[in-house]
Amino acid sequence: MASFTYKAIDHNGETENGYLVAENINEAQNELKNRKLIPLKLKKSNTRFNFSFFSSIGFSKLSLISRQLSTLINSGIPVDQALDSVSNQIEPLRVKNKLKQVSLKVKSGFKFSESLEEHPESFDKLYCSLIKAGESSGELGLILEKTSDFLERRANMTQEITGALVYPAILFTVALGIISMLLVYVVPDVVSQFSSLNRELPFLTKYLINLSEMIRSPFFLFSLMIPLLSFFILVRYLGAEKVKTKFDKVLLKIPVIKDFLLDADLSRFTSSLSLLRMGNVSILNALQISSDTISNSYLRSSIKKASNNVKEGESIARSLEKVDVVPPLVIQMIQNGENSGKLEEMLSKLSDYLETRFKNSTKIAMNLLEPLVIIILGVFVALIVLAILLPLIQLNTFTTTL
Repeated sequence: MASFTYKAIDHNGETENGYLVAENINEAQNELKNRKLIPLKLKKSNTRFNFSFFSSIGFSKLSLISRQLSTLINSGIPVDQALDSVSNQIEPLRVKNKLKQVSLKVKSGFKFSESLEEHPESFDKLYCSLIKAGESSGELGLILEKTSDFLERRANMTQEITGALVYPAILFTVALGIISMLLVYVVPDVVSQFSSLNRELPFLTKYLINLSEMIRSPFFLFSLMIPLLSFFILVRYLGAEKVKTKFDKVLLKIPVIKDFLLDADLSRFTSSLSLLRMGNVSILNALQISSDTISNSYLRSSIKKASNNVKEGESIARSLEKVDVVPPLVIQMIQNGENSGKLEEMLSKLSDYLETRFKNSTKIAMNLLEPLVIIILGVFVALIVLAILLPLIQLNTFTTTL
């Protein structure tokens, strides 16, 4: 696929500028004709800086698209017309043109799922598999509606994770910056006033002076570079994926963070697995596709390895028992679902439970973390002030004695 920029006149006689994606310039011209545009200028755009990040579609936007498509398709409107209708209302322009391109493929005789598979940066394996399941079952509108709900929950959870991680990071950075400024700029000027005194300074004051001198030393910056250099060498030697897997494994051993990460990842995993099974996707494919929604690389690889045992006839619950970080409650509920023949329903309930627990733990963490950072900052500032005041108190006592 190539990108083309164009300048054309619409049916109202007004000039329109934009870009579209097509196989070649002839297909681009046909696309303009389909849009009832008269091309004035059409040329291939420079895709040198066209990174996939900028061409992806977020969960919130994809949820909105899926819901609108579901409404139109359930009303009996053909898929290509539904795509055209949604693309005319959606923003930004890159998403609009992406849907137009998918619509063009559908009009050319390709299935909806096949057209989506040509844009993996925007429509992942899970989304394409759900659409394919909807086409096979004849319930595309219903699957799109359920997919929209799933994407909406996934977008909300992503926002929860971002909020839970970004806010404490900002607080910690600000606190560290304030303490560093005090040690680098304030403490040396104030403490230098005591250098002329021929008296032994208090331990806290001497420690503060040494800490301030160490931070201002060029060797301190060099010492900060050592961990970064070690990390770079480790990545080059082992590979980025192995280093990330080892780091993710360590995260799953930290008590509070472990529960936080497991609830988020396993909620996505069970929810997507439930959706795929409702669409009659084979259990093996469903397990592999659902595993890709897990962000923790160690958990993802462990579940994929355990899923291979299902090929040999093992149940899902028995396979997941071999993953040491999966909580017993998750395994028990999946086992109950398999024994009762209501696996999809049990997976959906399990996902809702994990999502609720994740949201509650996030709120608790946010409520505790803010005062904790403020208390830590207050303690450090109080120690700095005390280290400055102690020599003054000592000098005042000595003067009074004399």
